[in-house]
Amino acid sequence: MMKEHTMKPTAKILTAVTMVAALAAGTAYATGAIQLPDEVKSSSIKLPRGVESQAEFAKHAKVTQQEAEAAALAVMPGQVVKAKLDDEDGYLVWQIDVKHAKGTTEIAVDAGNAKVLAAEAEEDDGNEHEHEGRGERG
Repeated sequence: MMKEHTMKPTAKILTAVTMVAALAAGTAYATGAIQLPDEVKSSSIKLPRGVESQAEFAKHAKVTQQEAEAAALAVMPGQVVKAKLDDEDGYLVWQIDVKHAKGTTEIAVDAGNAKVLAAEAEEDDGNEHEHEGRGERG
């Protein structure tokens, strides 16, 4: 029993340290001081072949959905509208969609260590097709 009790404060401290680091990174990202790539190049968890379902992804993930959402919100404050584990070129990541004043951004969070790996603005109002149409009319 004693070991369980001493591990809980340690876990809380690690979570607090992770959150402080994520908040600092988030401030830097939000102010434009750092740029995140728009696609995942790698993560700490390489998926074995044949792992394709959410249930199988969950067995490999070390980061909870709540931790991944907190990391995403630290770099892009707003409201989480979608969160799922995903295979990005063989690497396991959390895909967190965050709605904010300027639209929605998909944040990729490492499912092994909660590091934010990538951020990509989502087109959720059809503007992308509208701009393409304008270009064709010339």
